[in-house]
Amino acid sequence: MFLKCLFKYFIILTVVTIYFIPENSNANIYQLVCKNKKNTTVWVYSNKRKQVVLSKINNNNTKINFSMERQTPNSFLSKGALSGYQTDITYDKNTGELAMLQKSLRGSNQFYKCNAPKIIKKE
Repeated sequence: MFLKCLFKYFIILTVVTIYFIPENSNANIYQLVCKNKKNTTVWVYSNKRKQVVLSKINNNNTKINFSMERQTPNSFLSKGALSGYQTDITYDKNTGELAMLQKSLRGSNQFYKCNAPKIIKKE
């Protein structure tokens, strides 16, 4: 009888623990497909890992890492280097816009319209 009660208590405790773990505590990985008049880019990011990766430019595979400096559930700001120029990536989920701003006179600023983020891996 005692073992039965102990087993039920353990099951209930496990279910309650899993229920109250917030969804954003997982390291879910999202994919963004963004377009402007000249380019199509594919971005992969994870809020928990604080990483953003540019994985494709015009269907050509690439891997350029950016680290998240600031993030909210609906936006992020990332910093890194692209083509040798210091680059800031900002994304706003509410408007679906991604901006790639380079801190050089020779760099180029690019603005993209993105589809809604898609979960590609749940962790």
